[in-house]
Amino acid sequence: MGIRQFLICAMLLLSATSLYGNEAEEIRKRLPQLKGEEKLEALSRLLDISRENDDFQSQINCLYDHLNEARRQGNVEQESADLLTRGALFYNNDLNDSLFYYVRGDLDYLAKHEQWMRFYRLWYSLANTYVYSDSLATGLKEAQTMYENAKERKDTLGQGLAYMAMGNAYYNMHDMEESSVAYQKAIDQLMTLHLLPIDALNAFSSLCDVLERTQAYQQLRQLTVQWKKAINQSIKDWNLSANSPGIILNWVYYYVGCAQAALGLHQTEQASRMLDEARKYILNEESDPYRSWLFYQAKLCQQRGSFAEALSYNSKLLPLVEGIDDKAELIRVKQQRAEIMTSLGKDKAAADLYREIYMINDSANIRDTKRQLAEMNARFNVDELEMKQARLETEQARLEMEKAQQQRLGIIIITSIIVLSLVIFIYFRLRSAKRLKVAHEELEEAHSNLLTAYDQLEETTAAKERIESDLRIARDIQRSMVPSTFPDRPDMDLYAAMTPAKLVGGDLYGYLLLDDKLYFTLGDVSGKGVPASLFMAQATRLFRTLATQQMMPAEICTRINDALSGEDNEQGMFVTMFVGLVDLKTGHLDFCNAGHNPPVLVAPDKAVFLEMQPNAPIGLWPGLEYEGEEVESIMDIPFFVYSDGLNEAENRQLEQFSDERLLKILQNTTFGSSRQTIEMLEAAVEKHRDGAEPNDDLTMLCVKIIRNN
Repeated sequence: MGIRQFLICAMLLLSATSLYGNEAEEIRKRLPQLKGEEKLEALSRLLDISRENDDFQSQINCLYDHLNEARRQGNVEQESADLLTRGALFYNNDLNDSLFYYVRGDLDYLAKHEQWMRFYRLWYSLANTYVYSDSLATGLKEAQTMYENAKERKDTLGQGLAYMAMGNAYYNMHDMEESSVAYQKAIDQLMTLHLLPIDALNAFSSLCDVLERTQAYQQLRQLTVQWKKAINQSIKDWNLSANSPGIILNWVYYYVGCAQAALGLHQTEQASRMLDEARKYILNEESDPYRSWLFYQAKLCQQRGSFAEALSYNSKLLPLVEGIDDKAELIRVKQQRAEIMTSLGKDKAAADLYREIYMINDSANIRDTKRQLAEMNARFNVDELEMKQARLETEQARLEMEKAQQQRLGIIIITSIIVLSLVIFIYFRLRSAKRLKVAHEELEEAHSNLLTAYDQLEETTAAKERIESDLRIARDIQRSMVPSTFPDRPDMDLYAAMTPAKLVGGDLYGYLLLDDKLYFTLGDVSGKGVPASLFMAQATRLFRTLATQQMMPAEICTRINDALSGEDNEQGMFVTMFVGLVDLKTGHLDFCNAGHNPPVLVAPDKAVFLEMQPNAPIGLWPGLEYEGEEVESIMDIPFFVYSDGLNEAENRQLEQFSDERLLKILQNTTFGSSRQTIEMLEAAVEKHRDGAEPNDDLTMLCVKIIRNN
């Protein structure tokens, strides 16, 4: 692309962004005057704009605005659609924790209101999330349970989606036979629907890969005939253009599937035409379809014997695959590269590739890789032996010439040479036999050690499963100690959530409502795991006991410190806590902060940390007198408390979420409800982590006292 074309594209993009920004701003200005369907339509347009701008944080905010408005209006249809959209947003952005957290309640809501199409689609996303996060057994169980539910209700869509989820699970378990059966049943079910869902076409693509892996190329060719009919049926059913985005993607996979069948049947001209057709529909050269096209284009060149060209396509493909987290795909591409190198006579490079595959491969393909590596090593050994044999033959010819020249020396010298050669041969033969014996013994010892290691691994795995089972029970007990329901009152909006970094954690929260007085607390125990959870349980119990006696927050902290900092605290554990007491009639807040992060006051267009006096964490030193403070009123101002698992959450580059980002999000997000605020921040943190493991427990509490007009 030239500079002029680039500048034109940039100007068009900026112009579009400006137009969208202006439209969004106009809609937000009109929102306070809108009601009912008009308001929902306006919020829906804001959501569309955020999608078009591909702004995740904006999508989350707009989605929750729309969801809360639908709830306020009691619009079941819109709320159900929003729940499915939220699940899809979490699923597409790999926010697995958020999906697991909300999906059960969302499924209950959809079933209660008989929103069955959305119910089964959301359940399908849940099963797939388990599968693609390596919880294969759980994913398969979810799919089977989903199928039984749909079968009992005679819901064809539900049964078809369940079969697709089963196929995905079996495929990742490397059970190609069961996977093939499941995908075919999914196709048979979904093709009977009056309106064929476009995403149901994914079953064809998945079955295509299974049939290629099992080398069932005739069956694959027959599948492509049915596949083309299904695409055309979807276009007709939904009155779509043949060039609509969803259809374009399916045409790409269809033509690639046709090429796979042709290559399997060694019909290179047909494969070439199909790949040319697929290339017409590929717009993004970093997409999955482009990577698939490169792979089969290289395979086509291999079949044609154009190995240099095949290597060129593979060289374009390899860095694209290395940039994604897909070990199986990386192995497949390196396998292809090794085969090309072998065909080009670059055996050393091929052997190095097979060794790389061996190192990264921890799946069922490991046996094939070992076999290929052994074949390459055997090939090298053969080559070396052939070279040695050639050298020996040359040496023998030379000796014969010398022998002819030295015949005059007589039979004695010749006999001596023969005897000496025989002695040398026997010596080296015995030496080689000894080395072979040692190598055999070492191999036997290695094999024995490997069997012992496998036995130990099985024992360790069983013990780990028992420990994890105990920890899951402990997690359930711990979750039962913090509130899961919150008051439904017109003068107060309260919500809290806790996500441990491990199965059990050390964060805590709680509240106690006594007439028009609300006690609430949030804390963070030093450390994580079981010891922290036990310390957390003590702190939680003490808070409820002392709040019931209607003590002030400072006195509550003093009493908890006396109880936890005694001789029984041998490990020197401590807890940072924020304890608040708010009058629901006046909004007056009494509080005591025991070494905890400063809460945030979320005023309109401004979010600030609460200024406080320092107090020591609870549990370190007995006999401390904690100081309390007060805020005149937090009426109509959302009050947000959190643990450092929020602002210190790290991504893969060890970059923290940060206080600045927290304030920016709270300041720039319209407050809908306490629950929306917490859910929105949970999604933002998970997006920031980008797949990194949580480095600390994450707990948040938000309360807003609402003035009665």
